[in-house]
Amino acid sequence: MIRTLVVASLLLAGCSPTEAPAPAASSTTPSDKSAASACTRVALTIEKNNPPVEDMGTATRAIESADAGVREAGQRLGPIAQEAGRLWVENDPTVDKGPVNLRLADARQELLTACTNLFGAYPWPFTRLPSPTPSS
Repeated sequence: MIRTLVVASLLLAGCSPTEAPAPAASSTTPSDKSAASACTRVALTIEKNNPPVEDMGTATRAIESADAGVREAGQRLGPIAQEAGRLWVENDPTVDKGPVNLRLADARQELLTACTNLFGAYPWPFTRLPSPTPSS
């Protein structure tokens, strides 16, 4: 009985999940999850004209990407998003938000371009959201 347990534990130790081969990325599950997340977020932000406070999360995900283009675009988006978010929250009517909003739009577009270079033309298969209404 003890020998059976020892053999079983040795076999299980040799089959740890960290040693299992990673599944190959498909068009619906990209291998760079950080880039996929950042790209999805920036595309939806542009599409829905979301407020700048959401861009910090997008920049953070982009910075974690393995792709150099996405990572660099995220590094440029971060400080601009922080400034634009601060101005948006403060909502001071005497401050001209035009210049920072223009830089933010440019930084968003730069990230979207990096995403297009990585994943191809938008929409990407992994950005498709489930239908809000059940299908029959």
